[in-house]
Amino acid sequence: MAQVLSIGKLIQRYRQNRDMTLSQLAELTGLHKGTISKIENGDVKRPEYMTIRPLVDTLEIPLETLVELHMNVDKRADTLLFVLQDVIQHSGNADLVRKVGTKFLESPSDDSQSLTERLYAFVDSVENKEIRLALYQLIVDYSRDHGIMPFLAKGLYQVYLIERDDFTKLRAVYDSGKHLVQYTNFLSSEERIALYYKLAIHSFNLFLYTQSIDLCLNVLQEADVEDLYYVNALGILADSYFYIEDYEKSEYYLHLYTRYEYPHIKTNVVLMEALLNAKKGNLDLAIAKLRSFLETCSEDASLPAINQLIQLFLNQNRLDDVKLLLERNISPLSISNSNPYIIARLAEYYYHKGEYFVAVGDLHKGVSDLLESAWHFSRINDIDHEKECINKIVSSHLQQNITMTISTLEKLNKYYERSATKDGKLEGFM
Repeated sequence: MAQVLSIGKLIQRYRQNRDMTLSQLAELTGLHKGTISKIENGDVKRPEYMTIRPLVDTLEIPLETLVELHMNVDKRADTLLFVLQDVIQHSGNADLVRKVGTKFLESPSDDSQSLTERLYAFVDSVENKEIRLALYQLIVDYSRDHGIMPFLAKGLYQVYLIERDDFTKLRAVYDSGKHLVQYTNFLSSEERIALYYKLAIHSFNLFLYTQSIDLCLNVLQEADVEDLYYVNALGILADSYFYIEDYEKSEYYLHLYTRYEYPHIKTNVVLMEALLNAKKGNLDLAIAKLRSFLETCSEDASLPAINQLIQLFLNQNRLDDVKLLLERNISPLSISNSNPYIIARLAEYYYHKGEYFVAVGDLHKGVSDLLESAWHFSRINDIDHEKECINKIVSSHLQQNITMTISTLEKLNKYYERSATKDGKLEGFM
């Protein structure tokens, strides 16, 4: 079809192609025949979007075609926002949504900052994540170009919150998100606290413990002591200081953490106290507490406890105890898929399980569990630990002077095929 330069000509062309009279179109749409005629003849230079929308549906005119033409004749902000809602509801095309959003921000109806603020408020009601991301990214780009710093900061914050749900890009999103800290003065106090906390968890899951500590300290500085972000930051500080081997500070923040009575705190305290007791040489006490904890804890909470116990038993070559522990049925389907920390613990579980089978000489099972561990690490983009699993398979064969069997090579081949499909992309993050 030749290029159509007006809405009226567009409607007329589609009507005539269907051999439809004005009267027939009027009857189908409920619009007056004279109104349609005036629109087609160009007597109405700026037809209302709500008026012509039924014509588009009846004549099956592509929504994008209508929107592109209508945006050029009606630049009013209210109309463009209505068009934006319509496009989101009936098209879902992110590129078209961005085009309409751009026209809205360029509307002569109001100043740039007011329009940006209005669009930002509108996006909060959008449910489609792809569309929401496209609009927030538009706000970021527009705000950066026009020096609207508050909405540059708020837009970047919202982009980060959406993108961090893709666990396969944990590191890339964190590297992008941490630059947000330079814009925190333009965020509200609540947004700043939430950002510091979410970045702290993000860095902790990437084993960036020093950065996690700095971010948690920002939370403590800004949040009220009864704020849940403040409370959870204490727990992250205790864990982070432990992993950088500053056990004195780990115990200090753990002590502060134990003052609160949230249900999840009991679980975290038991696990951290066991780690600290093990470091102090109180192995029997650590093992006793972990065993007691496993009797009543949830499936998710049991993973880190089991991992700690297996590691303690392997270090002492208590293979029979490991065997008994592995008799507990851990089903990946019952483990939360919405938290990279839990997924990492599941990966760690399979790694220790693989270590055990290698230690007792069952390389067949050991290889299977190490590959399962590698797969779960790959789901959260933990490439270093994924490689460690593969290296463990190779080194185990070399240390025992055993040639890889065809079965093992087939498993490795299937693993690489599975990994290449990227089926491990997940949603939902802390």
